[in-house]
Amino acid sequence: MVARYLLLGPALVLAALSASACTSRDERAATAAGIAANALQEGNIPAARFQIGQALAARDDVSDYWLLSARIALAEGNFAGAFDAYESALTLDRGNVEALTRLCQLAAAGNQPERAERYADQLLALHPGENAAINVQAAIALSRGDKKKAAELLGRVLAADPADPTALMIRSRLFLANDDYANAARAAEASLAAPGDPVGRLSVLKDIYVRSKDVAGYRRTIARLARAAPTSPQAQLEYADSLYEAGDAASAFAVTRRVLALKPGDIATAGAVLQLWMAQGSAAMPAGAIVAAAAGTPLENRATFAAYANGVGQPALAMQVLGDAAESDPPSTANADAKAARAQAQLLLGQRDAAAATIAAVLAADPDQPRALAVRASLRADAGDRDGAVEDLRHVLSTDPDNASIRLALAEQQAASGDRVLAIATLHDGLHDAGADPRLATRLAETLRAQGQNAEAKAVIESYVRKNPFSRRPAA
Repeated sequence: MVARYLLLGPALVLAALSASACTSRDERAATAAGIAANALQEGNIPAARFQIGQALAARDDVSDYWLLSARIALAEGNFAGAFDAYESALTLDRGNVEALTRLCQLAAAGNQPERAERYADQLLALHPGENAAINVQAAIALSRGDKKKAAELLGRVLAADPADPTALMIRSRLFLANDDYANAARAAEASLAAPGDPVGRLSVLKDIYVRSKDVAGYRRTIARLARAAPTSPQAQLEYADSLYEAGDAASAFAVTRRVLALKPGDIATAGAVLQLWMAQGSAAMPAGAIVAAAAGTPLENRATFAAYANGVGQPALAMQVLGDAAESDPPSTANADAKAARAQAQLLLGQRDAAAATIAAVLAADPDQPRALAVRASLRADAGDRDGAVEDLRHVLSTDPDNASIRLALAEQQAASGDRVLAIATLHDGLHDAGADPRLATRLAETLRAQGQNAEAKAVIESYVRKNPFSRRPAA
């Protein structure tokens, strides 16, 4: 009897420990998932992402956790991650309607018609007549150019539910494919009455107004997008740009300041704001507002104000904005832009040796620092080394091809070296897409006119206005 107990005892203990571990794992997963759900509801996406990761680390065989992970991925705009999470949920729960519906929609939106059709067929097999699946079939038909089939499928959905937002958006695309802008806009506007995140629908509506050159509709939609995505720097900057174009510089400047406050000290956000300001030139903000607006902001933001002041020929204001911040600190990622702005101001004020020393220190710590390379290019050009200046500017442009300020500086150096053909090509390369900086179009037109190529200059402006119907400067 004792021997039997000795043999069975450890097994029973192990079983008990195993059961305890399972229970503990379940509890950890459930707790983390609950916290993730609350964080998602409150809009704290990073916390939600971390907590659902903890839940899945404990239990990756619960479909509800994968569904929550997918919802979080959608909230952060990670559509590939959402697709993968929904597929994991579907693996665990073959009849999950949410997973099938979202997989249909994501595959269709991601231009994967075969996968979209497969999931739509699965959804229809489980739920015949399901509008979500029919909408996907309509979207696929439209993508394949079968407008008649798309219209027939949409008619079925809208007969059952005239307010179905997805069907209305696909119908809007159908009208758009027929260049019927008025009905396309009406359908997209009607879809906005439905609940849910309106950002995608508003983005389609914006495109309709761009293509139809409806200035009032476009600006109204840009403002609605900004309200719908208050924490999106891109949406806010588009709104600021629209306000600048409408001549409301004071409101636009206020929006850009809010954008800087959204991500204090973020280099990419600060860079985007700087490019928008530089596109407006001295109209971006009153010179008297530069110092006051920069006061008390993070160093990266002050560096942005200082760089703008330099760009509009106010180096003394740039020095005032920076004060002695980080002046004696060793170069780092956090202070490199500020040091570069200080060096640019010093160069403009005639303090060449001080500027050169500052830039040398920054580039010794980071040879690829873009704003420091731009200042070194100015130093080299000032010393007559145009080849060196071109080399530095090319290096910056290779990593940031949308930086219009660098592209303009490169074209200027190329033209000064006598290579106007290359300068024209550099400017042309920045004008391929809609939304390009208007300075590129105006500078290119000026360069062509200076060479007597008036017809080519006119064609550049007409092309820019066609792609950017709401941009005032090239149109003027």
